[in-house]
Amino acid sequence: MKYRLHLSRTHLGRREDDGTNYHVKYHQGDDCITWELLDNSVTEKFIKSFNMIRSVEPSQGNHVSPSSWIAWNKYHTGDSGDPLEEYQRQIDRLNQEVQYAIENNHCDFDNTFIIKPTQLRLHMDGTKELIYIQDCCNRIHFEFESKLNDYELQLANTGAPDDKNDFRACLEKLNRLVHIVEKGPNFNPWEKHFYVIRYNSDHVSANFPKLNNADYELFQQNVENGDLFSDFFTVGKDLGHAYYTRDTNLVHNKEVKQQSVVSGSVHFGFNREAFGVKDKHLWDHTQEYHRWCDHVKAPEYGYRYWNPKYNLGRAKIGELIGETLHSITEKFNNTPYLSKVELIED
Repeated sequence: MKYRLHLSRTHLGRREDDGTNYHVKYHQGDDCITWELLDNSVTEKFIKSFNMIRSVEPSQGNHVSPSSWIAWNKYHTGDSGDPLEEYQRQIDRLNQEVQYAIENNHCDFDNTFIIKPTQLRLHMDGTKELIYIQDCCNRIHFEFESKLNDYELQLANTGAPDDKNDFRACLEKLNRLVHIVEKGPNFNPWEKHFYVIRYNSDHVSANFPKLNNADYELFQQNVENGDLFSDFFTVGKDLGHAYYTRDTNLVHNKEVKQQSVVSGSVHFGFNREAFGVKDKHLWDHTQEYHRWCDHVKAPEYGYRYWNPKYNLGRAKIGELIGETLHSITEKFNNTPYLSKVELIED
């Protein structure tokens, strides 16, 4: 079985200010990209979830919760622009959204959540300036995530894109901006492309199949080689994300959210360094990750990081068919908009 992504020359859905694109109607594309789905347990669960979503009849939908929908984002770094100027723009956007949340009583923010003017430079990892910025991001993330009281509410708040819920729209913008800003300035000698696609129906999402230890053992950290991966569906940070952003408070407040189900969500990325490289241990952070977990005493808060559910990365579910780095880049240059996803029987 194959997973096919349809691409269009024109945008056929709705685009939010934060860059998220929504579709409730799907169209045959002007071009497409296809992955051969793998024979493993996560892929099997992905197909099950995809078919659950696809089977929802249009008559079951309404203006608040359509029968199904697609939300997708593109993340692109390494172009010719000034990375520090771009990073400052993202900080400014995050501050503006925090201020908007304050004015509309969406979250219990105050002015201490606004990132103050900070000296920026390339390669900021480990500096007091980036530690300060990450601390602000972590506090913002924890505050808006605290509004989601349980897993069912998380699903509801990542639900129907046609719902004009201003709080949810604000939350999604904050979530996206936090994940951009917490990483620091992006400076790469090559372009990096990363796509996240959520295909979902609120009418069946509560019944998506759950992950087990065997599924978690399929996780890998090399996720930008062009292959297809099952994406994170739960709102919040998992333990690996807490490690990458040095979010000690998330652990100590017991707010870690591991991926627990396989949904219709996928992601893929490609860049010159990783494209086509199949070594799943490429850029392995496991030892450093475990040292950090020990340092923050994660086991004392219930997070036994050596268990499979805390493995870094995501599970690979498909391999790219018939594309080179040049061809896939050209396809996205010429047909940059997603218009449909589908499963193709062999």
